[in-house]
Amino acid sequence: MEHKNLPYVEKINNPDPTLYNKDLAPVPLKEKTWTWWAYAAIWMGIVHNINQWIIVAIMIDQGMSFWQALSVVCFAFGIVFVVLIANSIVGTKYGVPFPVIIRAAFGPKAALIPIFIRGVLGVFWFGVFMYLASETIDVAFGAILPSWSELENIRVLGMGLNTAIGYGISIILHFLLITHGIERIKRFELWAGPLIMIIAIGLVFWAMDKAGGFMPLVSIESTIPEENFWRLFFLSATGIIGTVATLIVNIPDLTRFARSQKDQIIGQFIGVPLMFVFFSIISLLVTVGSVIAYGEAIFDPIHIVERLENPIIVFICALVLLASVLGLNAATNAIAVGYDLAAVAPKVLTFSRAGVVAIIIGVLSAPWLWYGNADTMNNIMGVLGANMGPVAGIMLVDFYLIRKRKYDVQSLFVRGGQYNYRSGWNFRGIIAFVVGFLAALIGLIIPALEALYAYNWFLGLFVGGTLYYVLMTKYIEKEEFVVKDAS
Repeated sequence: MEHKNLPYVEKINNPDPTLYNKDLAPVPLKEKTWTWWAYAAIWMGIVHNINQWIIVAIMIDQGMSFWQALSVVCFAFGIVFVVLIANSIVGTKYGVPFPVIIRAAFGPKAALIPIFIRGVLGVFWFGVFMYLASETIDVAFGAILPSWSELENIRVLGMGLNTAIGYGISIILHFLLITHGIERIKRFELWAGPLIMIIAIGLVFWAMDKAGGFMPLVSIESTIPEENFWRLFFLSATGIIGTVATLIVNIPDLTRFARSQKDQIIGQFIGVPLMFVFFSIISLLVTVGSVIAYGEAIFDPIHIVERLENPIIVFICALVLLASVLGLNAATNAIAVGYDLAAVAPKVLTFSRAGVVAIIIGVLSAPWLWYGNADTMNNIMGVLGANMGPVAGIMLVDFYLIRKRKYDVQSLFVRGGQYNYRSGWNFRGIIAFVVGFLAALIGLIIPALEALYAYNWFLGLFVGGTLYYVLMTKYIEKEEFVVKDAS
């Protein structure tokens, strides 16, 4: 199979209208302006999120010491950074998003399968974070309006009127943010990302005050039996990776706007391992502080803020948390959903229209009825999230080992090109994806292998990527043999 080392392609000649629109097209060079600070700031907004806080904080509740939990965090985000950068390079190099890149490995028709799954994950989380934003609004109003909490007694669609009002405001804010395109999201994140860190550091000082200093916060001892530690270590690491598994796959959606590879690598180095570890340390310290202050681990920073004594501070902190939730949802789920749905129906859906669809579906999913049910959320995300490991493995193997870091961008937007395979379907990619997905879930499928579920993302990445390499290598050898034989 031959690969052409083509220069940067800005204009696609005669693209298939079912594969192309302006949001999927290569970013013009004049619009590739995102600097290292843009990526650092965006990741700061992504880092400072409630789910990330909780997934890290829960390790303390499970019996880990501060230092054991921190070692898990460092390991997990070290892995995340390596895989993330490996998948970021293709976006910067060719200026196209994940839904376009994935066509090279799956074919234009089969690519809709992983695109749709990623879109489902994005819509799921989009609805959740719209609800989380409404919680911060509820806390903010509750801090300054004495009778606000009484509205909880008036029920609307299964939630209190106070929550319903907050949810309505959240919907409006999300609509205003995402319908003006990705540049507004970037500008919002430039200030929302760093601002939330001020609140987080403030909570550390609160925890130190409650604990009587810094050392009591880091001196908590482990209660985990030695024989159980490593299983919990990898289970926790997999959980942490799972919170950003979808971002690893669709990171080209962001890096396509990078001014250079150096900019996106430096910015993401600051934003991912450094800021994630720093924010995780804050999460661990504040969680220990909540145990000392209230006798229980409070995982949700919204509820910690809600218990502060000064209503003005509660109001300001709640607004900052609102900005954090909005920034995270826009920079991750909205962007992914926008590109994914636009790729499924490029004639109808632009980035902004797809964002509106996500808002509507997010509302219809009624997260206020089921969010917080750990069993429901774990089952849904465990199955859907396991898809992202094999997709990432297939993408990396395709770009680095099969294509030798060279794509023909023109062929990604037409049918009948080198990535069309059999009528738009590369069954080798589908087989590798399905087998990788089953490998990731084998611990759930076969009770005797339950321990393997702790490694589900790693298994999906390795099995999916390895099988894809084997199948595609044989396919390439066969194609080259046919060409030589015909000659």
